[in-house]
Amino acid sequence: MSGNVKNLGRRELLQKAAVAAAAITFSPLAFQRSAFSQSRSRVTVAHGVGIYSLNPYAVNTSPLQAVWQSIMEPLIDVDYDKREYQGVLAESWQMNGNKIHFKLRKGIRFHDGAPFSSKDVIASFKRILTDKESLQAPNLQNIREMEAPDDFSVVLTLKKPDANALEDINNRVIMKQAAAEKMGEADRSPIGTGPFKFVSWERSGQFVLRRNENYWGQPPKIEEVIYKTIQEDAARIAALEAGQADIISNIPPHEVERLKANPRLRVQPVQGLRPIFLVLSPAYKPLDNVKVRRAITHAIDRERIIKHILEGNAYPLSGLLSPQVFGYDPGAKAFSYDPQKAKQLLNEAGFTNGFEIEYYSPTGRYPKDREVALVIVEQLSKVGIKAILKTPEWSIFNTEYKNGKYPMYLTGRGSLIDADTLFHQYFRTGTTKRVLGYSNPKLDEVLDLEQQTFDVKKREKLLNEAHRIILEDAPAIPLWNSMDVYAHRADIVWSAPPDEKVHLKQAHLRGK
Repeated sequence: MSGNVKNLGRRELLQKAAVAAAAITFSPLAFQRSAFSQSRSRVTVAHGVGIYSLNPYAVNTSPLQAVWQSIMEPLIDVDYDKREYQGVLAESWQMNGNKIHFKLRKGIRFHDGAPFSSKDVIASFKRILTDKESLQAPNLQNIREMEAPDDFSVVLTLKKPDANALEDINNRVIMKQAAAEKMGEADRSPIGTGPFKFVSWERSGQFVLRRNENYWGQPPKIEEVIYKTIQEDAARIAALEAGQADIISNIPPHEVERLKANPRLRVQPVQGLRPIFLVLSPAYKPLDNVKVRRAITHAIDRERIIKHILEGNAYPLSGLLSPQVFGYDPGAKAFSYDPQKAKQLLNEAGFTNGFEIEYYSPTGRYPKDREVALVIVEQLSKVGIKAILKTPEWSIFNTEYKNGKYPMYLTGRGSLIDADTLFHQYFRTGTTKRVLGYSNPKLDEVLDLEQQTFDVKKREKLLNEAHRIILEDAPAIPLWNSMDVYAHRADIVWSAPPDEKVHLKQAHLRGK
């Protein structure tokens, strides 16, 4: 059968799925509430994942962080064009040894009129570290002491100097002291300093925000924003075309050209910062055998997946880092696709007849993630590995993989601008359960040294060395750097982000 006939069949199938999904997902009542394109003041954003808690620290997924950052703001954020940090609630900062001094902006008020001060920062960071639901606690583990010398100064004393310490502070939103100290009792109506105010939330449904007219910066031009959960790709597209969503993410590659031809819509592709990779946790046999991990790496044909499943809408990676990430080394390469070598290594490891293993993948989180997972299952089967595919919903997947529950899984690391963030979060002994059972004392030594090295060139060489150690040990298999594709109403003026965070603070509608 020719490739054209296959593609035609797939399109027909997806079109039918879209109609069915739309019929199930959008009742007449839902349409009445959701057809916001009829309004010139509201914008509905549809993601494959949605807010599953009113605790802003219980999430660490980029699209969801964008929702919270619309309500609550961090001290600093990243300017990707300039490749540097910029102040948000912090006006300026200095790093001296193991201390970071922040000067806060004055005159900022929370949505209820209460003044913002250093006490709110300290209370928020303490909650991140002590809240049982917090998924962000690992980011602040290096903080030994927090002080507020006055209402507009915060001093963080680190347990050890860290050249990449600002990345741990980046994205950590600040809530009111009173709310932070109540540990969840005040979360039912979140209050922040951000450009939008919280209105309502339906669990795993829609999250409604309204413009903060008294915002300390330039108030948004959009009056109301609805973040909506539509997991299935086809249903998201159907919602966009029916006017029930205004901006959608994760456009399947085969739909790009069709949507581009629609004069009512605009398609925006952007090179993302997220590497996509497979994790192999040595705590689970036989993944404790490095030859088995290398065999799995040799079994994966990345180029075929990019060409035939993602239809070229991805950037191949030879290592775990994309070129825009600090620490990237063009000479660092994972084991190449070689199924015969994979079989040889399995034989040497004592698995001539292969083995069976559970393989976990999210669905609706990354472009074509389920289809990718099925192809990986097929490729592994060709070298004798029977992968049992499991696809839990994102809220479950996102918690369990961080707790070491999965032997093998597909994931990505978003908003990555410094290799240290990925290397420590996944591969440093004792830091994480994401790659359960992996430990390399030499790697730990290199990572500890690079964090204490403030000479940029020397630190980059150390990160290069760390990268090569990780690729040699193969606790993770690089796949590709994502190309994020968004589609939206043609009258929305908005720039697609490289970090999956759909902010509408600076968006506007033509003619408004």
